[in-house]
Amino acid sequence: MDITAAAIATIISSLVATCVAIFLSKRNDKKSLNDQLDNILKIAIQYPYLESTNFTKTWEVNRESQDEKYLRYDCYCVLVFNFMERFGKYYNFNEEKINNDLNLKEWVRIHKWYWLHPTTPFENVDGYQKKFRLLINSYLK
Repeated sequence: MDITAAAIATIISSLVATCVAIFLSKRNDKKSLNDQLDNILKIAIQYPYLESTNFTKTWEVNRESQDEKYLRYDCYCVLVFNFMERFGKYYNFNEEKINNDLNLKEWVRIHKWYWLHPTTPFENVDGYQKKFRLLINSYLK
């Protein structure tokens, strides 16, 4: 079987196009994650108690409260942990790569009471990938 110059050029062109597409996709994924993080940070700026350990450590005893602050915190934590899972997935749950980009460990520890005592029983088990749950639980040890 003879491979012509045109066939080689087509193969090379296809490889280059594939590499460019993969690069652009990863870049867009990273931009999306950065945008999501910015949105979460805007919420935290608007409601600073959401990132205050003095507030977050009161979650367990107040999680069934109808107080607006705790209702907001519940929704906020869903945003935060969903983001964390997407962020971890982006780095294939590689702890070193994750920690090089974002101090996830400290952030998890701020919200540990929410993770340990979810509003809905087993929400933190049934709602997230096993690799993510293992990562979060390793941060809480």
